[in-house]
Amino acid sequence: MALYNVGFASVFSGVGALINKKPDEKWHKVLLKGIAQGAAGGYLIFESKRLIGKIESKRAWEYSWYAKFVNSAGTSIVENAASNRNFYDLWHFNIGFNRLELDTRDQLKLKYKLMPLSFIATTYSLVNHDFEFERTLQSGELVFSGNTIKDYNASGTAIANVVVLDKTEMDNYAFLSHEFIHVYQYYDFNVFNTYLNKPLQNLKVNSNIFDRVSNHLYYDLQGLIFYPLYFSQIQNIDCHYDNFFENEAGYYSNTIFCN
Repeated sequence: MALYNVGFASVFSGVGALINKKPDEKWHKVLLKGIAQGAAGGYLIFESKRLIGKIESKRAWEYSWYAKFVNSAGTSIVENAASNRNFYDLWHFNIGFNRLELDTRDQLKLKYKLMPLSFIATTYSLVNHDFEFERTLQSGELVFSGNTIKDYNASGTAIANVVVLDKTEMDNYAFLSHEFIHVYQYYDFNVFNTYLNKPLQNLKVNSNIFDRVSNHLYYDLQGLIFYPLYFSQIQNIDCHYDNFFENEAGYYSNTIFCN
């Protein structure tokens, strides 16, 4: 699993760095820098997922917070790499649809941004399910519960970066850990959002309204790639965990129930 996380981040960070290359930069230097920084970020992401696994093995929710900080650092480094920035230029931390960004360039600046698709997922969950304040506080992830989840032959689901678990499983460390990994997988695909940096910047230049709005939004469009890949793997499989993303979530959370 380490090879997947490091390899995925390094390859797509390298591609992103080339997309965001400045005209006067040499492509091979930009590519190598992107790959190297992406690999470093990918390793931190791998370690964050291993920390999520300790929630179940240690039966301690606080490991979710430890993992969250490590994952934020890793994902920040990957985003910087794919944006052709220094690895330390921009750091972010997500709680639900809220994204805090710390810009270290020139002078330290802290900025709040809203993630639109995550906000929609949160609103949908709030309308249809019960908000679990205690578990959210313990884990740092938005957690909801419902009585109809098992009607869909599942104990839980992750909608973007929002977790919904069957109410009877709210104390199940393994099941919640499993869904937290799905949230991290969703963040893995943040790297593809950087491919839109230049088009979005052009829109900002040509539209004052778009510029003002974009200062307060992070366009979390990675689900447009992540979910088609996820659902493409659920056809004609013998085991739920033949889906790679389910297998990875099960690997860290110790929830693989079939061979």
